[in-house]
Amino acid sequence: MTQVALLVALAVIAWPARLPAVPTAMAAGTHEPPRVATIDEAAAALALVAATLRSGVGSVEALEAVAAVDLGPAGHELSVVAAAHRWGQSPDEAWSHVGPGWAAAGVAWHAAHAAGAAPAGLLTAAAARMRAEESRRVEAAVQRAGVLLVLPLGTCFLPGFVATTVAPVVLHLVGGIAR
Repeated sequence: MTQVALLVALAVIAWPARLPAVPTAMAAGTHEPPRVATIDEAAAALALVAATLRSGVGSVEALEAVAAVDLGPAGHELSVVAAAHRWGQSPDEAWSHVGPGWAAAGVAWHAAHAAGAAPAGLLTAAAARMRAEESRRVEAAVQRAGVLLVLPLGTCFLPGFVATTVAPVVLHLVGGIAR
């Protein structure tokens, strides 16, 4: 009984007086970095940019229009690219300010700009390519996980299988031969 009382007293003494309501990083005024758009988010936003371009809007205006509608990280990154274009940066420089998931979009935008062609078709193809590559990456990860699960499952189930099925059969056979 005295041990329990001693543990309770120690817990009361060691318990913090109050938990901070705001994490210390946020209280100090620092903000966590914005989340980078996933491949799927980037591909969806890119398809919207292509559709906007097909409606007759200019290239930078299309980026800004999609950025205004998409309030997620993809919209934020598109607004960064649009702002870089407004500041007169080349397409390569403008697309270098966003995450690596936009690489196909930057290549398509650069190719359209260099050829003087409308980028809508190239952006649609880039979005499809991005989705296909992401699908292949996820499928490979799932297959890799299946392979990595074989060893732990084998070490868990194989001893049980041997103990419950193989060992009794062997013991029964050895007992029948000994008679």
